[in-house]
Amino acid sequence: MDIKNFAKMIDGKEYGYPMFSKKELQIAKDNGFVIVSGASDDLMEFEGTIQDEQGCYDGGMIYFDRQGAFGSDGYATNRIEALWCDDKESKDDSGNIITWTYKTDIPHETFMVYEDGEPYCRGIVFSIADLKE
Repeated sequence: MDIKNFAKMIDGKEYGYPMFSKKELQIAKDNGFVIVSGASDDLMEFEGTIQDEQGCYDGGMIYFDRQGAFGSDGYATNRIEALWCDDKESKDDSGNIITWTYKTDIPHETFMVYEDGEPYCRGIVFSIADLKE
């Protein structure tokens, strides 16, 4: 499966735990995909090939490598910036602010997560093969 089709498969999830099915997580692992999404008001979660979570209350930068995340004080070359309710960059097509969105230089696809029908997270999925060492 390619990453674009996988992102389409997980698009439109309702926020909750667990958010992704065992089948979806297995597809991610089998294809070397990492799913990044927000949880609560303070977490960036990594699922699939990397299983980890890091605190990013009110947003922030998370550094990681192929084994896992280091948090905001890491030294890894891979990073994702979490944006919390950013009214400039975190809006859906209707102008609603999305609680969690992400910025990264890693090639990726996006998917949406909703909470009670409202935009909650514009997650990302990327291939572990695209990470810097």
